[in-house]
Amino acid sequence: MKNFMKIRNLFFNTLVCAALTACTGDSTSGLPSGAKSFLNKHFSDVEISNVESDDDSDVEVTLENSIRIRFDRRGTWEEINTKKNGMSESLKKLLPNQINNYVSKNYPGRVIRKVERKKYGYEVTLNKPDPVVLKFTKGGAFIFEDENAQ
Repeated sequence: MKNFMKIRNLFFNTLVCAALTACTGDSTSGLPSGAKSFLNKHFSDVEISNVESDDDSDVEVTLENSIRIRFDRRGTWEEINTKKNGMSESLKKLLPNQINNYVSKNYPGRVIRKVERKKYGYEVTLNKPDPVVLKFTKGGAFIFEDENAQ
């Protein structure tokens, strides 16, 4: 009986060690090189808390500050969701100047909290309590405000 207990404890300890070792690996190891470069450039001081991949080969990275970034299989960003944090200046530079100018002129005091790349251009969501979704061309020209979006 004592041998069984020792073997059981050894097995359990081995499992725990293996799980802890797997969790302490490089969290960027499975990311495309473009995604790694993006994260190093814009979020070098923020830890990655989760990396998920879907069937379409998209990769979604969640940072410890709750910012989520979705990348395509090549590592190009498709969506940046800053939640309530708002876009940093380095992230705003990813957008055409016309978009930032339009938002600051027409929505003073509001911050961009989410940006999605679309085939036609960009979908920009401004902060709550009444979120506003704006559509822009790839060049940054305003298309329309989506009143049905949340």
